[in-house]
Amino acid sequence: MNLFPAFQTILYTISTALLYPVVALLIILCLWLLVYSGGFIAEWIKRTQFRTNGQLSDSLEMIQEQLALPPSLSENLPAHITAYTRQIKNIIAGSSVFQEEKVEDLNQQKQYALLREVDKIRLIVRIGPSLGLMGTLIPMGTGLADLTKGNMAQLSSSLILAFTTTVVGLALGVTAHFFSVVKERWTIEDMRHINLITEAMVKKMVKKDIKAEKL
Repeated sequence: MNLFPAFQTILYTISTALLYPVVALLIILCLWLLVYSGGFIAEWIKRTQFRTNGQLSDSLEMIQEQLALPPSLSENLPAHITAYTRQIKNIIAGSSVFQEEKVEDLNQQKQYALLREVDKIRLIVRIGPSLGLMGTLIPMGTGLADLTKGNMAQLSSSLILAFTTTVVGLALGVTAHFFSVVKERWTIEDMRHINLITEAMVKKMVKKDIKAEKL
């Protein structure tokens, strides 16, 4: 008993059934990347207009004394860094004996969250071309089946779909790769700012503890 034709039919059915989910995912990723592009461009413009290189390190003493960012920095830095600074201030203002541990935990959580944002766009770099390849091969299979039947119109439709999904998948990968490279650079810069702010505010906490011990 030859089971190969049965296996071939099963695989062909599965492959054909995957075409619609693949096309749907490509459309969803295109829409998601379009929405993401809007926020990316807005952040790009803000970071281009307001460069904080050198300004943050020059304001560390003020940050240490006030436990807050100066207005000029809070307006220019990303909102998540300003929110992080307020969280650090709340921890230092508390009376917990594990303040340093809480600050360290918050710092690690923040860095993990920043890296996770980069990972989201990195996934598109891999998923986009992979879906494009699947969207190419599946219609090619059905197109060859139509060719044996002499259905040239259906073959032409399958080839158009195959080439279109290839282009869309590659476009997703290239665009997402560009976003991921720039986003990674921004993440490194934000992590540097976060660490500087943390060090400055923790020194304030250490000074407060030393004064309390002397009393």
